[in-house]
Amino acid sequence: MCQDHVILTQTQVEAEFAAALDGERAERFLTGLPGAREAVLARLLRAVAVEPVPPVERLTGHPADVVRQWPGSERLAGEVAHSVAGLALARTAKPLATPFLRRSLEEHEQSVVDGHPLHPCCRNRTGFTAADHLAYGPEHRPVVALRLHPAEDHVVFGDWPDELRDGRAVLLPVHPWQAGRKEVHSIGTLDAHPLMALRTLSAGDWHVKTTLSAQLTSAVRDISAGSIVTATEVSEFLERTVEGIELQRNRAAAAVLVDGQPDRELGVILRDRPVVHGGETLLPLAALTARPVDGGQPPISGLGDPVEWLAEFAALAVPPLMTLLARGVALEAHEQNLLVGLVDGRPRRLVYRDLADIRVSPRPELPHRLHADREALRAKTFATFFATALTGLVGALEAPADELWRVVADAVPDTPDRHALLHDPIPAKPLTLMRLDPATKEWAHLPNPFRR
Repeated sequence: MCQDHVILTQTQVEAEFAAALDGERAERFLTGLPGAREAVLARLLRAVAVEPVPPVERLTGHPADVVRQWPGSERLAGEVAHSVAGLALARTAKPLATPFLRRSLEEHEQSVVDGHPLHPCCRNRTGFTAADHLAYGPEHRPVVALRLHPAEDHVVFGDWPDELRDGRAVLLPVHPWQAGRKEVHSIGTLDAHPLMALRTLSAGDWHVKTTLSAQLTSAVRDISAGSIVTATEVSEFLERTVEGIELQRNRAAAAVLVDGQPDRELGVILRDRPVVHGGETLLPLAALTARPVDGGQPPISGLGDPVEWLAEFAALAVPPLMTLLARGVALEAHEQNLLVGLVDGRPRRLVYRDLADIRVSPRPELPHRLHADREALRAKTFATFFATALTGLVGALEAPADELWRVVADAVPDTPDRHALLHDPIPAKPLTLMRLDPATKEWAHLPNPFRR
């Protein structure tokens, strides 16, 4: 590595990434490092302001060094350092040439370059090299060849497609990064395009949620035995229960069996690819507010009158979410899990996906791990939708925030949770504290935006 590169990099992972890149991309990576550090530091400053984290004396410098002021923070500091390098590398991706309203769902998914808008580990992929980021990160728009592993000792739930069978064996799509780690045998490949979640990929008629035993943003992305066993059961429950929002259902789940139990490192959940309606653009909410690679305003700013747009969106989303909450069901309705169908740029339908993180009032037909009390159900809905998804939309729309929150309030139905939503502090996930102390049960709380 040349001396200039040594000066511009500040951590080992930054130096390793710079050394692994070719000349032009290495230069763009190095040029992008200061902005990436600033972006991650801004997320940390938000955490200090709103989360119940220990105080820090110094709020400047490299984000990893700021984190190291907290006791027992070396693991988080490493994740934050990787996040900075990963973010700088993500921003070397070339801008999409397809006009916004003509993009496919996959293109929209891959347009979210900066990752999670609030998490300091927004582009952390611990265990990934720079080459892994380029080969598998959705922002770099690769085609990923999933390995088809013939699993004879397996378990299947739901409607597993015939195309993924070989005699008595199930052909289990395995992410190539995971296949190398587990040294699994494969007899073919399935070309796929990584979506926002990276380990979930679009392959023909399916979205394939693969197992990836790497730390991505906030968690290791394997699939628990409980999730494999109950994936279709939870999907069927939601299909009977949810009204006003469509579901991307879990079609099937399968895993290799080890000692009679699904292997959390070799499992798959299959979903049917959402059908795009005629004249419609289907995209995750995150793509509306994503920072373009080449700068400029987020795409939502070009979709017409912001107050009218948000009023139409709130009318679609708020009543069904609040009605579900009143019935004891809380969805994880953040910007990655909610897809919106736009017609001429206006919101016309919603699709909810990734069903594993719902919470419900105790029901004997659903697994205990999903059960939650009234306060936890309310916190789930308020934190993921109002404190995250809606707050992101309001922040990206070019209109007075007070006026935007008023049109949201007008859409809130008269349910038992209405008063709390409109008057109490809004719970938010303490994203940084959850990495600093994974066992924490605390919440962050934001000032109520409806009371401005």
